[in-house]
Amino acid sequence: MPGGGNVASACPQADQDVGAAADEVQTITTLDELDTWLELVDRAAAVSDDEMRRVFSGFRMELEDRAIDEPFSDSYRAHQFELYRRIANSTYTVENEHSGFEVDPKRPFPYYTESWQTVSNQLLAIGFLIQTMALPSRASVLEFGPGWGNTTIQLARMGYDVEAVDIDPTFVQLIADRAALIDVPVNVRTGTFLDVGLLDKEYDAVLFFECFHHCSDHRALLTDLQDRLKPGGRVFLASEPIYDGFHAPWGLRLDGESLWAIRRHGWLELGFQESYFIEACMRLGWSVHKHSTDVTPLGTIFELRLLGEVIEPGSVRLPPKDDAGWALPDTPPSAHRFTSAKSRLVVPVDRDWDTITIEVVNPSVRDLPLTVRHGGHTVSEVVTATTQRPIRIPYAPDAGDIWFETDEWLPTEHLPGSADARRLGVAVRSVAFGRS
Repeated sequence: MPGGGNVASACPQADQDVGAAADEVQTITTLDELDTWLELVDRAAAVSDDEMRRVFSGFRMELEDRAIDEPFSDSYRAHQFELYRRIANSTYTVENEHSGFEVDPKRPFPYYTESWQTVSNQLLAIGFLIQTMALPSRASVLEFGPGWGNTTIQLARMGYDVEAVDIDPTFVQLIADRAALIDVPVNVRTGTFLDVGLLDKEYDAVLFFECFHHCSDHRALLTDLQDRLKPGGRVFLASEPIYDGFHAPWGLRLDGESLWAIRRHGWLELGFQESYFIEACMRLGWSVHKHSTDVTPLGTIFELRLLGEVIEPGSVRLPPKDDAGWALPDTPPSAHRFTSAKSRLVVPVDRDWDTITIEVVNPSVRDLPLTVRHGGHTVSEVVTATTQRPIRIPYAPDAGDIWFETDEWLPTEHLPGSADARRLGVAVRSVAFGRS
């Protein structure tokens, strides 16, 4: 986990002025220190919602931790839930996600905060979401974790066929009451994320708005969602804590607000490195597209589409840690992507394929040696100058990636009149999976 400041001065005194508590981010290391900070959160909440959020931003936690390097392993997952147990002082169950909030259908969140900043951030984020989804009229939407129902109501008012599923009966009733106030149809019911495997309907879109990070088994959810989409359907994860600066591949968030949510309410608050998240999606058969706006801090959306049996490396978002191992994309973007000297491509696992066919291009005027590795298989060939050709390698169900190793060349030296200063390997046009 990331380092922090002076632990000795990190914990404020109980009588410290609330306004001074969040002037800079303090790092705490014990649950006693956390509880003292949560007392300050309570005092700040009595002042205003804005003041409470300011205190949230004033502290974070760092714990001595034993490293587990394999984020796809059962031991890694068990370690994260043991960390949750330590902070929440209870074992996690989905029943912990009940809010217990008092709700008013005429004045729900964010309006009751009376904060122009919180309200505007929410409204701008919802507007950006609607713009990004760009769904046709009367499209069907399955929304998980709608909470207060702000996205639910807006989509229903637009005429979309909206079905919403929330773990908390209070929120289910709130959404029904809000819909009744304006006489719009919404099918809302109590359920969990992992109930998606029990559904038998298909949708044009599945939506998670600030809630995917509460799922106790995100990979199982991503797997089950594949059967819930109509052809061409998409999944949208909006305003989720997915970014490459996160302290672990995935796991508990240790910022002030998340710690408050875990210890005071028992909610599961997970975060994800973008590289891990995209790799997890691609291993499960999803392509990932990222949409961002800077008009609101909630303005990042990850759009998921089914990969199918062909990957075009230039048309999908690669995990940032892998993207750096490929040449910069072509301008304008194309379906192919040039490798560098050594490049990695994540591929789906546990499929019933037996063959991978990789279409490569060498536009340079000299032959390029190319080695392709996948699982325990290795193919080494020479891609002749100015040619396109397929390379075949057996599919390994448990491998999860393909490695390309080749020489690099400079277009400015090999292509007359070229202004392309990149160092390039071969171009990978497509990676197709199938049975021989």
